[in-house]
Amino acid sequence: MNMAISSKSTLAEILEDPRAVAIIEEYVPGFTSNPELGPVASMKMKTLLKFPQVGLPHDTIKEIIARLDALDAQ
Repeated sequence: MNMAISSKSTLAEILEDPRAVAIIEEYVPGFTSNPELGPVASMKMKTLLKFPQVGLPHDTIKEIIARLDALDAQ
């Protein structure tokens, strides 16, 4: 069984879940296929989204985090 996905999942874990990839791609098209993501694959998604290079407003980051956290919420 796959591990539960949330905003605390690593980027590598997120990339293995099509539902999570779809959420990220909705807000940042092309993000999950960026070849430069290798060095940050072990970072938690919640942390990665806050990087200035991602360029997302705070409200959007909160929305993505909430949607990721709801994927496998019990």
